[in-house]
Amino acid sequence: MRREAAMRQTWKVLPLLGALCAACAAPAPVSPVDEIVAAHLAARGGAEKLRSLRSIRQSGKVTASGGRIALVVREIKRPGMFRLEFTYQGTRSVFAHDGQAGWQVAPLQGQFEPMAMPPEADAAAGADQRDVEGPLVGWREKGHLVELVGREALPGGPADKLKVTLAGGAVRFDYVDVASHQVVRSDVTRLIRGRPTVLESSFSDFREVGGIVFPHRIETRVRDRPQVLEIEVEKIELDPELDDARFRLPG
Repeated sequence: MRREAAMRQTWKVLPLLGALCAACAAPAPVSPVDEIVAAHLAARGGAEKLRSLRSIRQSGKVTASGGRIALVVREIKRPGMFRLEFTYQGTRSVFAHDGQAGWQVAPLQGQFEPMAMPPEADAAAGADQRDVEGPLVGWREKGHLVELVGREALPGGPADKLKVTLAGGAVRFDYVDVASHQVVRSDVTRLIRGRPTVLESSFSDFREVGGIVFPHRIETRVRDRPQVLEIEVEKIELDPELDDARFRLPG
């Protein structure tokens, strides 16, 4: 009798064990953030393609309010090297980072020789812009935090608003278009002339280059100010040979 009772008890427990095993084997639910980021990376050309990038050079022209035009070249190279160069009326401004520290030449601000950036300006220079593939690629492995804030109506249509907290603590907000899955706007805080300033950049005219989709038109403005910088990207080079010396402070 005891044996039969034990058998009956075992048969009662088996379905519970089966359900428990099924629950353990079931895949974890995909979060809305993961779905949005995955769709975005696929729309850009795929995470694998983006991870394979070693360097990039983008060149074009910048038109400021009033019709002033400058030439601009942006270069990024692994690991974490960055150089942004403006040429306006014969003067050249350079903002660069060698992966360890930043430096600049800013003749329009009265600085004609290369100088290291002050620590506070260097810290706010933006680790996100030194990431050749973008901070959303492998964001967990990089130590970033991505949160879905909500959905907003932008001029081009609804977009999911992502709050991206970088590993170093800086925060940016990316707006992912619901239809195209491209980032159509980014809000970041930069230190400009010693003051934290929110820059709002809108992206459009998306085209494929070497299997990766890039925006070819960028409009940047300081929040709550009417002035706009319009950037027209004329050429994008993938994996150009870039000497590390281009990113280091001369001297």
